[in-house]
Amino acid sequence: MGEKPALENGSTEFCCRSLKSEQVLDAAKRLFIEHGFGATSMDAIARAAGVSKATVYAHHDSKQALFAATARRECRRVVGEMAIADGAQHLDLETALTRIGRSFIKAILSEETMALLRMVIAEVARFPEIGHIFYTSAPRQTQIDVTRYLQRARERGLIQAADCELAAIQFLGMLRGDALIAGLLGEHPSQRDNERVITAAVSTFVARYGADGR
Repeated sequence: MGEKPALENGSTEFCCRSLKSEQVLDAAKRLFIEHGFGATSMDAIARAAGVSKATVYAHHDSKQALFAATARRECRRVVGEMAIADGAQHLDLETALTRIGRSFIKAILSEETMALLRMVIAEVARFPEIGHIFYTSAPRQTQIDVTRYLQRARERGLIQAADCELAAIQFLGMLRGDALIAGLLGEHPSQRDNERVITAAVSTFVARYGADGR
């Protein structure tokens, strides 16, 4: 009986730490987007998050580490929306690829993703490390997750691809198409245009890699 309050206190402390961590990441993303990586200080992030500077450093030992955490969280959001970890495993190939395609396009063209990517592009010449951090935390991680899906699809006999990583890069490249550069330049592809791209990407992928020509 005497240990119960300690467990409850521990749970409360964990929730508090988790909440503060999310506050810090939210504030960091907002300031990085609004002011750029170079002009954003850890002091400013602490103030915007409503926490002490010591709290920020308790979670992230440098601004680069904090940016990496911000990028990784965005990647988790994208991958979560793509729903390829579980749901796609039980679908036929065309349905699964279409679901992945729609979620991927929606994620990369979101206002948050566009704003973060514009910031990275603007700052990468002065801070090359953030380009590497963003690439490995977001685009590269998405490639890895799609590669894993394709490897499982190959095990199920749905595709015949010797190099699932290359196949994933090709599929994501077809989906990205002109939409990414258009979005970065402030253009907004229509839903109809996006659907045309997704349908063509899936058909092309299945024609190239589908088992028995499916």
